Amino acid sequence: QASLLKNDETKALTPASLQKELNNLLKFNPDFAEAHYLSYLNSLRVQDVFSSTHSLLHYFDRLILTGAESKSNGDEGYGRSLRYAALNLAALHCRFGHYQQAELALQEAIRIAQESNDHVCLQHCLSWLYILEQKIFDSCVLLEHSVNKSLHFGLP
Repeated sequence: QASLLKNDETKALTPASLQKELNNLLKFNPDFAEAHYLSYLNSLRVQDVFSSTHSLLHYFDRLILTGAESKSNGDEGYGRSLRYAALNLAALHCRFGHYQQAELALQEAIRIAQESNDHVCLQHCLSWLYILEQKIFDSCVLLEHSVNKSLHFGLP
């Protein structure tokens, strides 16, 4: 279903039926992180800010609790989940037009990424900072800096 939502939403279950299936799954296994993520994607589809935020936070909480995140990528686990949770939360708030909350979440993601020396996450943060600044101001300086740093780290 996640793949269908990403590639061809018309072939996915309707938002109501998908959420019903997800609720059944989560009733029996509330720690199923992937079900929370799919619920997040489904809530985005219907522009439900409360449910999408709730599901996103539960997804990252379950990743940390189960330790699945650190097993899957060999990274340091908790810190990576926290900085990407903050980054995703910033993106979510930006998508719904909550620019002040997006800026706060982005500042947190930047702080955690700097502490961990995660240049990839910092570049993602810089890209979102540029998007956020475009919503509020009109600045090209951040874009130039982002492109230069992305080239330096070999990022697209």
